[in-house]
Amino acid sequence: LCFLSENVSLLFKLYCLTVMTLVAATYTVALRYTRTVETELYFSTTAVCITEVIKLFLSVGILAKETGSLTRLITSLKENVFGSPTELLKLSVPSLVYALQNNMAFVALSNLDAAVYQVTYQLKIPCTALCTVLMLNRTLSKLQWFSVFMLCGGVTLVQWKPAQATKVQVEQNPWLGFGAIAVAVLCSGFAGI
Repeated sequence: LCFLSENVSLLFKLYCLTVMTLVAATYTVALRYTRTVETELYFSTTAVCITEVIKLFLSVGILAKETGSLTRLITSLKENVFGSPTELLKLSVPSLVYALQNNMAFVALSNLDAAVYQVTYQLKIPCTALCTVLMLNRTLSKLQWFSVFMLCGGVTLVQWKPAQATKVQVEQNPWLGFGAIAVAVLCSGFAGI
């Protein structure tokens, strides 16, 4: 029976990995497409705001399901959110940083090819490792640091001689794209800690 529960756990992990990979790839390609078509562009801040509102509704819905009743939901919100302004302020810092990160993703994808964006954005992993060491006074093993630098090397190799980008009809500024990626990577590393 224990073997069966481990298999379910492994299957669930594989399912989650597959879904997360598909979501990340689809997000990048869809966002890139919508930012480079010949139609009138939408405001990226509006898209980020709508996404955050959807997350809010989903979170409240999950909390409502966990609490079981409307009165317990309201009590929980009063106690944990509105009744503790200090905790609310602590939670708002990473939320605002993630909002900035998402806006920078829009800027980057408007100015870079999707593949370049996706690979460069993976620099958030070494940035998070560095933030962990600097902000939390943690240490990483030699193997962990080696892995971080191998990832940086891989990103550098991909960027060294990029493949021919797809031809798009909108004006692009690669420097602005890379600057936006840098800000997004720093935000990801900071907010992840």
